[in-house]
Amino acid sequence: MVNFVCYWTFLILVAVSKAQDEETSSVATASGELTEKKCNTSRDDCCSELYIGEEEDLVKCFVIHSPKLPADGDADVGKTLRFLSCFVECLYKQKKYIGKSDTINMKMVKLDAEKTFVDRPKEKDYHIAMFDVCRKDAVGIYNLLKASPGAKVLLKEACRPYLLMVFMCISEYHQKHECPYFRWEGTAKAGTKDLCESAKAECYQIDGITLPTKSPV
Repeated sequence: MVNFVCYWTFLILVAVSKAQDEETSSVATASGELTEKKCNTSRDDCCSELYIGEEEDLVKCFVIHSPKLPADGDADVGKTLRFLSCFVECLYKQKKYIGKSDTINMKMVKLDAEKTFVDRPKEKDYHIAMFDVCRKDAVGIYNLLKASPGAKVLLKEACRPYLLMVFMCISEYHQKHECPYFRWEGTAKAGTKDLCESAKAECYQIDGITLPTKSPV
């Protein structure tokens, strides 16, 4: 169930990202013996995956909005965007991140970050900075979409498209800005999953932090 959710969401994000036709800027890579400095930068083969959130949150919202999920083989982009927009709205609603006029409530983002990353200051600061950048970045993209007749049709009946633009920005934030160790993730297909996990664990140790355990779903 969880793998299916992540796989489907990843495919949707890739499709939407390509449709935006934006260039992804290169990031520095770090390899060899790990140090605190190298742990705070991109690492070879550990930063290519999009970040879509924690599995526990994803599953809850997938269960709620799965009826909107397009059938396998359905190429209707509008349906895909409607599903994903409502899925994202659910993610941010349960976090209480949605402010007035569908903005991002940075006060709640900060409070949640302080609670979630209580003993992980780098992750707390990263989370806050990421939302601050993406809430502003999404405004420009959303305004362009609203001015496009084709986009209006695709986003008809969508759930708060602005939040979807924020989510898209966040999913690739580590590729365009920085990719510290807590964002490192490899894949079994590329043979990098264990290597990236091992390097991540070593960086947590370097920072004197116990590796966080994932909640069962």
